[in-house]
Amino acid sequence: MMEKMNVKRIMQHLLFLLLVGMVTLSGCSKDDDTEQPDGKSIDIAVGTYKGKLTVWGDLPNTDQNEFFDAVITVTKADNEHLKVTAKTGEPYSAVTEKTIKVQAEEYLGDIYHVIGDLQGSFWYHTDTKTVDISTNKQRETDVHYTFEGAKQ
Repeated sequence: MMEKMNVKRIMQHLLFLLLVGMVTLSGCSKDDDTEQPDGKSIDIAVGTYKGKLTVWGDLPNTDQNEFFDAVITVTKADNEHLKVTAKTGEPYSAVTEKTIKVQAEEYLGDIYHVIGDLQGSFWYHTDTKTVDISTNKQRETDVHYTFEGAKQ
């Protein structure tokens, strides 16, 4: 009778240890809800924008340096670069086309230039669907400009 009590008690202890082990191991799962972001797409910044374009320097065929209701088109060159082009046939069309290296901001989803890109700066604001662009003059023929506009 004593032997049955010992076996029963040993089985209870083993069952308890097994239960504690299962609870402990299931709490350390690797597939928690906190996943590592693997980079977001820059596609949200692609589009046509209308706003104010300011030229810093001389622009051929005009003495203006501010253009309101200017149209800028942003296209995707690849997964890391956006191409910025002014609308053709306009007095400001001679501004230099630029391809700027960008990245997606993880928290708000904004798209912005990579620090150190010599072509210029680019910032797409997701919450307002607006863009701020400033180009750098890299060649003598480049026309440096800034642009602030809203997505159309």
